[in-house]
Amino acid sequence: MSTKDPALEAEFTRKMVLGILGTLEQKGLLSKEEVDGIIKAARQAAQPAPKRPLGGPAGPGTTWVRPGQSHEPVDRSTPVAIPNVQRQPEPVRAEPAPPVIDIDLK
Repeated sequence: MSTKDPALEAEFTRKMVLGILGTLEQKGLLSKEEVDGIIKAARQAAQPAPKRPLGGPAGPGTTWVRPGQSHEPVDRSTPVAIPNVQRQPEPVRAEPAPPVIDIDLK
């Protein structure tokens, strides 16, 4: 059983890794963008994963059941009317004739 404090171990590891990355950058083995990318990836990996939302897109009539909840079937004996949602063509509008100017040139 270890008597070392995990917070101190984490701080030591963080400083050691930053020192190694800094040395590799100074020696020209890593660019500043690569070091920043490594640090950013490490921070993202240290964060807990976001909680996934329940469900997603579903069809009409879908009944959601939470985990542990029993499923109760829906009465499907009533017919369902499906609306006509097809797009109707726009009516063709007659464009007015352009104005005519009658000039008599002599």
